[in-house]
Amino acid sequence: MAHYQNLSDELIVPNLDQDVSFFYDPATKKLRKRFEMYPEALQATVKFAHDLERTHTQLLKQIQAERQHH
Repeated sequence: MAHYQNLSDELIVPNLDQDVSFFYDPATKKLRKRFEMYPEALQATVKFAHDLERTHTQLLKQIQAERQHH
């Protein structure tokens, strides 16, 4: 995740004032080569966040159950 954050900090954030064609090729209707990994990276980040939340919830339930037994 830190890798993708670094890429965003170096490639996207400094260029936010650019025209959309900087990121997206209107002729091919696709992201430019250096940005094409972003949709997959964002999906991976969302999956990680969901997995983290699910794990957190499970651990919290486990802790609460153990406290009720003691």
